Amino acid sequence: MSAVIFHLIDDTDPEAYWFYAAELCAQAVVDERMTYVVCANHAHVESFDEYLWGYRPDAFVPHTADPEDVEHAPLFLGIDPAAGGFASVINLSGVPIERVAEREQLDEVVDAQPANRDAARARWRDYQAAGVKPQHRQIVQVARDSE
Repeated sequence: MSAVIFHLIDDTDPEAYWFYAAELCAQAVVDERMTYVVCANHAHVESFDEYLWGYRPDAFVPHTADPEDVEHAPLFLGIDPAAGGFASVINLSGVPIERVAEREQLDEVVDAQPANRDAARARWRDYQAAGVKPQHRQIVQVARDSE
């Protein structure tokens, strides 16, 4: 059974969404889970790639956006919600992840924007229709202790 967790970020600081997503990535590395991070488009991949390199001065989150390096980094940044071969997925794309029942864990990161919350509700229903029982975590404020 897949674990699908919607992380609903109420913190309206624009940095909160990115920081929280980066922290999920860092935790996946600590847990030694090969994880696919699904972004909305190539510009989004480039932005998040750059963000991961310096979001914390005291941490390094190994990752790659190069398909040829996917086997050498615990995190792969891409844009294909249908990509197979990843049991763990962090979805930043805003679209449903395909074959959700085949995943061990799917983390949906959702900011406070009303349109993004509406889209998340639709994904929730899509996942339920696929036979999984999503859960949610309400994130009132994102703690950024390195600031």
